[in-house]
Amino acid sequence: MVTRLRVQGFKNLSDLTVRFGPFTCIAGLNAAGKSNLFDAMRFLHLLAQKPIMEAVSSLRDVRGRAPAPEELFTRFGEYRASEMRFTADLIVERSVQDEFGVEAKAAISTLRYDVGFVLGEGGILELAHESLSPIRLSDARRTVAFTHSKEFEKSVVHGRRVGNFVSTSKEEHGATITVHQEGHGGRQLPAPRSTRTVVGGLANSDFPTILAANREMTAWRTLMLEPSAMRSPSLYRDPRDIDSRGANVPNAIFRLMKQEGRKDQVRAEIANRLSRLVENVADVKVADDERFETRTLQLRGRDGVYHPAHALSDGTLRFLVLTVLELDPEARGLICLEEPENGIHPERIEAIVQLLRDVAVDPDLGVNEDNPLRQVVINTHSPVVIRNVPTDDLIYLEQEQVTLGGSTGSVATAFVPPNTWRASAGEENEESARLVPGQLMSYLGQGRPNGDKQYVFDWVESALQP
Repeated sequence: MVTRLRVQGFKNLSDLTVRFGPFTCIAGLNAAGKSNLFDAMRFLHLLAQKPIMEAVSSLRDVRGRAPAPEELFTRFGEYRASEMRFTADLIVERSVQDEFGVEAKAAISTLRYDVGFVLGEGGILELAHESLSPIRLSDARRTVAFTHSKEFEKSVVHGRRVGNFVSTSKEEHGATITVHQEGHGGRQLPAPRSTRTVVGGLANSDFPTILAANREMTAWRTLMLEPSAMRSPSLYRDPRDIDSRGANVPNAIFRLMKQEGRKDQVRAEIANRLSRLVENVADVKVADDERFETRTLQLRGRDGVYHPAHALSDGTLRFLVLTVLELDPEARGLICLEEPENGIHPERIEAIVQLLRDVAVDPDLGVNEDNPLRQVVINTHSPVVIRNVPTDDLIYLEQEQVTLGGSTGSVATAFVPPNTWRASAGEENEESARLVPGQLMSYLGQGRPNGDKQYVFDWVESALQP
């Protein structure tokens, strides 16, 4: 779980800090920086698995091509950021396994990961800084700033560590990264020559806390639900968990059915949930074709006829994918979803927002198999979605004109509703901007207030009503 992310020098995120709860809605107009924030989280996810330049190549811009490294830095006019940096406060699961199945236990569950890059010779992205440090239990209240129960806090905040796990020092020949001893001898690495981050390269049982941070960021995913993938049958040899495109739903349901406590429990739970979201759903099943070694999803309508996945609407398939994710205790970590309103009838927006909130961990309960540590972040430019999101879960992004290095350009700025946990959670030198009437009312299509003066918005639910 990521509770706080600061992004500096990345695309139009010159210096943006965002705090996340179990469910977070990032709202704003097109080009405000919503997708760039998702790209920053995806970049951290890729760095946990791939070499640095391969992680860059795995990102995609609006034209569908891999960006050149220099295009990732904040730039406008003659200005270009000299460093790109990401700082993430994490809650990790302490009990982890490495790629060989060796079990390990992290020293502490609350961590701060900081990684920075500069543009090297030949346009190569060079590692300039990396650190992994414990967030002391005494500071856990600031780490878990969203409203939560003591039972939840006790289940996710535990362990002890005084010193850093990874740190960076400046030397004459360049930065040196030190991996500190953790039941194993430490190491020193020359940062500029490293092709991987430490968290991406030393994730093994010899360094349990590094491994835990790696497993956390590896579990992050951005759902880009594709109708063709959601409709496709699963081969026996395909993975048994839903991927970022929404594929493998039949195999995922099949796995859950194998693990169920009583016969047809999973089918009943999926059908009951879907029936509250989509009309004319009475049952769900997975048809098994041993001849072709495939499994196909089918939904039965109230007419008694089973309809295969290729005959279902995009909206129904989206509801189905999210319903299965909600029921799957193995679906953990951060789930990002862009524009959840796509393919959904406006009358069903309230239902899909509620479903996404239900997919996320319940902070009123302790974390366990029935309440996995799962987080959902969505972005949207739909006023209808915003009207159905509680104010505590809302962040608004807007472009702001700034002057840096003698050049003027637009960067993303985050605004939060006052009288919410985010408005009071900022640390020293981290003050959240407040939403003002002009921003919100115009965004919701209700016109700007008269006059040029902007007032701090006194948040009331009636302002969000159509």
